[in-house]
Amino acid sequence: MKKLVSIIVTALIGLVAVVDGYWFFSKNITKTTTLATASSSSSASQRSSSVTSTVQSSDTLEASSVSGSSSTGSSGYKDGTYTGKSIATQWGNVQVQVTVSSGQISNIIMLKSTSSDGAGRSHQIDSIAEPIYISEAKSANSANIQAISGATETYDGFTNSLQNALTQAV
Repeated sequence: MKKLVSIIVTALIGLVAVVDGYWFFSKNITKTTTLATASSSSSASQRSSSVTSTVQSSDTLEASSVSGSSSTGSSGYKDGTYTGKSIATQWGNVQVQVTVSSGQISNIIMLKSTSSDGAGRSHQIDSIAEPIYISEAKSANSANIQAISGATETYDGFTNSLQNALTQAV
């Protein structure tokens, strides 16, 4: 009889933990979405630290094309548009295209993204993380940026594809 009670109590504790985790997880998705639509006057680093705190609860090569010119800026990058390799991640492929103007990164486009299917938790995380990664890479003028907790697969794919494109621009 003691064993049966012990098993039931253990199962109930486990069930409470799962329900509590689900509630916490769902609540953070709402907060995270709210952060994504917050005022554009806050800096990318402020958004990054806010997203890091809310996304932490997450469970969580193809040919390159190049078109460039001979003009280079102070960073050593040649002006032009460069496409990085498609990087395979656990949640899908990531590929970026970077435009360099006056030696500086002027634009980054996500050609492939782990959230390309437009559904699920990966999409929710990436819809917040990708704009931050793009903004941080432009500010740093390199692929040397910080990862957002909970979006490390996207970070790995993004930074590797971006570094490949920037290597082509040197």
